[in-house]
Formats: sequence, structure tokens, C-alpha cells
Amino acid sequence: MKRVLLVLFFLPVIVFAQDDLILLLNDDSNYKINSTFKAVKIVNSQSVELVNKGDLLFLIQHRFGTLNSGAYNLYGLDNAQVRFGLDYGLNNWFSIGLGRSSFLKTIDANAKIKLVGQSIRGDFFPFSIVWYSSAFFKQAIWDDMQAEDYLFSDQMSYVHQVLVACKINRALSLQLSPTLVHKNITIKDDEHDLLSVGFGARHKLTSRISLNAEYFFQLNKGNSINPLSLGLDIETGGHVFQLHLSNSAAMFERAFIHETNGEWSDGDLYFGFNISRVFTLKK
Repeated sequence: MKRVLLVLFFLPVIVFAQDDLILLLNDDSNYKINSTFKAVKIVNSQSVELVNKGDLLFLIQHRFGTLNSGAYNLYGLDNAQVRFGLDYGLNNWFSIGLGRSSFLKTIDANAKIKLVGQSIRGDFFPFSIVWYSSAFFKQAIWDDMQAEDYLFSDQMSYVHQVLVACKINRALSLQLSPTLVHKNITIKDDEHDLLSVGFGARHKLTSRISLNAEYFFQLNKGNSINPLSLGLDIETGGHVFQLHLSNSAAMFERAFIHETNGEWSDGDLYFGFNISRVFTLKK
């Protein structure tokens, strides 16, 4: 039933775009559509792209302070948050990753599995579907860890996502990301299980530049603001350079989806960038 609903949602644009996508394929192609997005991240959120088998991706994510912090703070450039991540492709449909964010001193470990890829003609299927799961551990100083009420499990939280994307034509890609975030411990008026739906898009401007956007709508929203982010992807050969504006300072799912406090209308915007570099370890 879910597959039928997804097909009906995207079918009108898929039918008109199919001939355009066929032009991308060679005569000996298996009709599989690749490069729905340029990188493994749309802006903050995951895309349906995976690291290729035997490749190691080194990802640097950087966010400055808010633009409305004034000239004294050089409009946010005096402040910064950073995340370093490594993702390795065990094969072309399964990758694992490890990262560490300065925001909330959080370590994350993730796995990404491609369930099915978009294809045209042949075994026609209009979407790429990827499962993504990650676990987050919030670090603490040694003295805090010795406290009687400290529990390792309280520092843990988790995210599970189904990433459903469609490359509409050579310029436009769309993605839907139903998301569940679970927190082992919560603050007052917060919930352990938080649901949201993410929307992502990429529009190719030139062969090396694309405009990206993403938005998450929180279904059981507390005091958090729905995150909205815009980005510009620039491919420079060995690197993918992504420039961003977002109302969230965080760069991992639990925090940027459900712990965002910035308002675009108030100028609470964080400028930042991602840099992706791939190293081939095994051919």
C-alpha cells in the first residue's frame, strides 16, 4: 500500500520526465539512475547517496554563529561549531560511519542501506529508497560520570529514517524523509519519541553547481522550531563544497530536527559549509 501511495504521489512528474532521463543513459545501461544528489548530505540531512564500495569519505561540517550577532562578532564568524565524519562503503548498497560534533559534545555512529534504486524501463521503479539509522552519545567530563545519578544509557539517543527520493529529470531531484528520533532521557514537557517528515530538493544550475533546500516538519513539536536550510553545492573535482544558510547550528539529526531555536524572520541564521573528500582504499 505504501508503494502504491508513493507512486501516485510522484507519477505525474515521473511520466513526463522519463524520456529526459533516458537521454542520460548509454545504450548498454541497465537503466539505473545515479547521482540523485551530489553528496551524502543535502544540507544537514542525509540524502539517498551512499559512499561507493571501498571508498572512505572524510566530511567536514562547519557552522558559524548567527548573522544577527552583529559587527562585533563579525556577523557570526567569530563563533563556530564543527563536525568531523568518516563514512566507509562496505559495498555499493551498505555504508557505515562515525562522527563527532562540538555541538553538545556528541559522538555518532551510523549505518546506511540502499533498499532499492530508481530505474526506468526494464525493472521500472520510480524511487530510490534508503534506510538510515544512527546512535548518538553525549560526552561528559569525568567528574560528572562519577555522580551517583549518572547513567551511560541516559546519554544515548537514536534516529531512524526512510529516505525516498526521485530524480525527476536532469535538473531536479526530490526527497521525502519520514523520521523517528528516540531520546533515552528527556527534559520537562519533552517526549521520548519524536516524529517528523523531512522534505529535500536539489536543482542543478550548471554541470558542477546545484541549489539545495531542506525542511523538517515536526509532528509532535515542542518548543523547537522547524528547521529550514538552503545550500549551494559546488563540485571541484576531488571535492564537493557545500555552502549553507540554516536556522539550526547543529549538524546531526537529533539536534538539528528537534533542538532548533532560530527563526529566519529574526535573522537567527547560521552560515556554514561542508567539505567532502573521497579516498579510494580498495578497488
